[in-house]
Amino acid sequence: MPRAANFSDWIALLALTVMWGTAFMFNELALVAFPPSVLVAARLLIATVILVVYMRAHGVVLPTSARAWTPMLVMALLGNVLPFHLIAWAQQYIESSLAGILMAVMPLIVLTLAHFLLPGSRLTPYRIAGFIIGFSGVVVIIGPEAISGLSNNLALWGAIATLGAAISYSVNSIYARRIGAANPVQLSAGMLIAASLLSLPGAAVDITDVVTPGVGAIVAILVLGSLATGLATLIYFRLVQGPGPAFLSIVNYLVPVWAVVAGALFLDESITPMLYGGMLLILSGVALGELGPRIALMLREWRVPKTRARVERGRA
Repeated sequence: MPRAANFSDWIALLALTVMWGTAFMFNELALVAFPPSVLVAARLLIATVILVVYMRAHGVVLPTSARAWTPMLVMALLGNVLPFHLIAWAQQYIESSLAGILMAVMPLIVLTLAHFLLPGSRLTPYRIAGFIIGFSGVVVIIGPEAISGLSNNLALWGAIATLGAAISYSVNSIYARRIGAANPVQLSAGMLIAASLLSLPGAAVDITDVVTPGVGAIVAILVLGSLATGLATLIYFRLVQGPGPAFLSIVNYLVPVWAVVAGALFLDESITPMLYGGMLLILSGVALGELGPRIALMLREWRVPKTRARVERGRA
């Protein structure tokens, strides 16, 4: 059962926000020298080393049966390899702030998929309204005015690829819930090992396209692997096991905002009113979809005692 969040949990949540929110910025810095496939493979290899060391230090061992590795392989593909490649490819054509904002639709996709794939997870009117509002934010961001004048519509394809990454993360989240309880350290380490192996062939093909990296690109790769993937995974599971998923969901509102701030401050990206408006709509949709049912339940629980009291007074 989740416990109440303490001060260290809030610090961990803010750290996770910074690491995930700045990952888009570091992607852009690394792409100057590394093609997407090499960037993803290097990021995963660094994170794998960190998780394996952590796993061994805590006496956790990897499973030996092929059946136990099947979910790790699926989650490696859906939760690491596919979305990492899609985002890295997309950021060749769109700015980091836009990528961060578009990824914010993930909770809405999860709520929608859960209705069809998870028992007991139903689409309430709040969630349907939240999805419509959030989707309208996506339309505002990648509508005709946002891509006018851009040759070959590569920016549009970049935005679509980012949404594809959000869908991949969402399907992975649903799959993780369906496989049930598992050792989180073993699962994350095995998942990263599988993801590293899956990413190596593509990196081997594109390794000749690497440009002599500068300090910025090397630092970006190291940060992406060690912090945004390795350490972030450990913090993520710490929060899931501590204050729980409801507390962790706050990160959905913080990451896109931090991605915009980081892009504007460190990459001099321009933030248009259209981008702000789309982000506001997406975050409003997420808030309505996630918090609407909880608020409605609280209101019902608050009204029941008052109704009973009026009935009792009437009987008296």
